[in-house]
Amino acid sequence: MKNKPSAGILLALLLVCSFVTTAYATSTTASVPVTLTVSNEYRAVNVTVPASLPVEVINGVVFTADNVRITNNSEISAVRVTKISVTNGAYKVGNFENFSGATTIALKINGCPTVHSGSMDITESAFPTIPAGGYLALTYDAKVSIDAPNAEDVSAAHVVFTIALEE
Repeated sequence: MKNKPSAGILLALLLVCSFVTTAYATSTTASVPVTLTVSNEYRAVNVTVPASLPVEVINGVVFTADNVRITNNSEISAVRVTKISVTNGAYKVGNFENFSGATTIALKINGCPTVHSGSMDITESAFPTIPAGGYLALTYDAKVSIDAPNAEDVSAAHVVFTIALEE
């Protein structure tokens, strides 16, 4: 005869398997400081530069605007023009002092002339520090080759002003 497990043993095994095991964990609280650093060294350049330097040629006579300026909108920081680049547009940028060439334009801004496309030589006296809230008037002349066809709003050249905070 085979041994059969008794009903009591089966019940005991079933009871042991039905127990739920509960785990307990301990917890802790930590305080972490928030370290704040404030640096007000960043100062933005806030200037208004001309939207364009208009040049008109009427019957061979060149006219430029007389109300062009760079305005320093800052209330606390002075700025300075540190570089001017004049690059080709529809015309090649030429030498203002020794002007020649077809489809060529040359500029002289605050007395500083273009020599070719690229960076212009500028002087501190021509582009002095612009105080906070102040402005720098820009006077400019242009020379345009005589082969200029009748046209309106031609982007003859591009002028890029680089302006930095005065340290």
